[in-house]
Amino acid sequence: MSSDDEPKEPEEPFIPLGSEQPPDEPATDENLDAHAAIARSLSPAVPGALRKEARAFFDGAMYAYTEGDLAGARLSFLAVAAVGDPDTAPAAMVFLGVIAFRRRDAAEARMWFARAASGADAHWALVATQELRRLG
Repeated sequence: MSSDDEPKEPEEPFIPLGSEQPPDEPATDENLDAHAAIARSLSPAVPGALRKEARAFFDGAMYAYTEGDLAGARLSFLAVAAVGDPDTAPAAMVFLGVIAFRRRDAAEARMWFARAASGADAHWALVATQELRRLG
């Protein structure tokens, strides 16, 4: 049986996971409220074992970031943000915004900065707010 006679598998459709185009409209108050709710969900009720794991991921992310491994840093920062540890997640969200901006994904950068700006950590909220202003 030749390769021409073999049944071909149907090609899977390409589904883009993000857009290279910035959103047409600025974020509405409704969208910012959603970011604020996510940021408020970072609570000290995170179990100690998860906090320790988030700290390890954060340390690894910072090492990768300083070494120029943005893809590796991004994955570790995503893990930190997913755990939601209030000590490390706000900084991770800011760094995720910086990495997204360096990848020229302004929409994702705005999302991460908005989440960090809505959080309880005053330092990282201020940094994120300044970055949002720079993005315009």
